[in-house]
Amino acid sequence: MKQFKDILIGVGIGSFLSLLSVTLNHTTLSIPQFGLLMTMSAIMGLLSIVFRYDQITFLTQFISHFILEMLTYGFFIWLTFGDLKIVLSNVPTFIIIYIIIFIYIRQQARANARRINEQLKKKKSQS
Repeated sequence: MKQFKDILIGVGIGSFLSLLSVTLNHTTLSIPQFGLLMTMSAIMGLLSIVFRYDQITFLTQFISHFILEMLTYGFFIWLTFGDLKIVLSNVPTFIIIYIIIFIYIRQQARANARRINEQLKKKKSQS
């Protein structure tokens, strides 16, 4: 069930970024390109499973996740457009988007942890 949620989050983020990209570039995607894009987004969402392995350090999780995401992105962009120049020219954009999404998700996780800790403190003080 958690993997399904990861896939949906990936597809949601991918859909938003694709819509933004298509709108800003005044372009259209073919049905096969759209299918590849949604498949890439689902796989990229599923790759967050790396962060569930407690046996490795956070830095290792982060680097592994970044590399896997970058390879997935590059591979699917190459499959979609068939041009290595497009893949390479999109690396800076990928890095910027990755950092923004990572910061947002990290802040959400910290806020959730804070809320949970506050609730536990309230329960403990009521006991």
